[in-house]
Amino acid sequence: MNSNEYMNDNGATPIVPLPAPNDGNSDGTAEPRNGATPVIPLPNPGEGGPVYPGNTNGNVPVVPLPNPGEGGPVYPGNMNGNVPVIPLPNPGEGGPVYPGNTNGGVPVIPLPNPGEGGPVYPGNTNGGVPVIPLPNPGEGGPVFSGNNASGFQGTIITVLPRPVTPCFYCNSSSYGTIRFLNTAIGYNPFVISVNNRTAVSRLEYAEVSEYGRISSGYQTITVSGQNGYIYISKQVRITVGATMTIAIVNTAGGLNIVEINDTVCFTPMGGSCIRVSNLSYNAGPLTLSTYSGNVVFRNVSFMEVTNYARVVPARYEIYVSNQNEALLSTEITTRSGSQYTIYLFNWTESPTAIRTLTIEDRN
Repeated sequence: MNSNEYMNDNGATPIVPLPAPNDGNSDGTAEPRNGATPVIPLPNPGEGGPVYPGNTNGNVPVVPLPNPGEGGPVYPGNMNGNVPVIPLPNPGEGGPVYPGNTNGGVPVIPLPNPGEGGPVYPGNTNGGVPVIPLPNPGEGGPVFSGNNASGFQGTIITVLPRPVTPCFYCNSSSYGTIRFLNTAIGYNPFVISVNNRTAVSRLEYAEVSEYGRISSGYQTITVSGQNGYIYISKQVRITVGATMTIAIVNTAGGLNIVEINDTVCFTPMGGSCIRVSNLSYNAGPLTLSTYSGNVVFRNVSFMEVTNYARVVPARYEIYVSNQNEALLSTEITTRSGSQYTIYLFNWTESPTAIRTLTIEDRN
């Protein structure tokens, strides 16, 4: 057998080292030639998007590549040299990435939660923003006209956390008490962990957890998706005997957590207390007042929590406005011996789409 026959034999010894897949030339030789140079760097296993034809710069792969499991085509991407669409939707979050809206293939944000109806693209008239709030699955009827900036609207949810205090994380004899509030739009339900121990397995939008004990000192709070995708991890200082609400909020750059001290408001002679927290990053200062004008919280900034105002137990009509217009009206009925925190946050990305969530705590 001559050398050529040996090289063509089915049982022949392979070339060592073997070229990487697709690295070889069309004639079977291992030496690279012009037009057959392997694409470097290659994408990591599981990362999507074709490498070739890639972009116009010598078949270099599209960088940065999407994380494993993140959707959306990488090529042809948008119009800026086939760069992948950034930001990509987080794993499990729906909505088209390309052609997306009219801003160069940017994905539609906020994205609807799985199972929620309503068109995403072209959506409404504001550049393909999804219609929020979306109808429940199976419920018919039109979704948009959406927000009516010229009128009053809004909803209120009163939550009474159960008086139980499970241990979120206890490794000492001194501890505080915390609960979690989700005000972030555009995300699936969160998993909340304390020092890698699950505290809340599923926290929906506009939902508050029960209180739980946590050891004093600096503890790491992690907010992740149901699939383990970590959105934010941050250390929080827990003071002995303190009671706090930790709110998950939207910001211009993603998510953040806000620490709210749940101090007790003493209500002598059977009164009740009200305070306000503004958790809308893009609404600007907000003012909340009662119809009678006897309670006014003026120009409450983002992440600000006001002091309590003592009120007589009664039914109050409440109005929320920014510096230019009235945004919504709702009502609250206060009870003797209770304290109320009225949280203001978004129900869409629009700065004027503000809603309320009132948490009642019995003393």
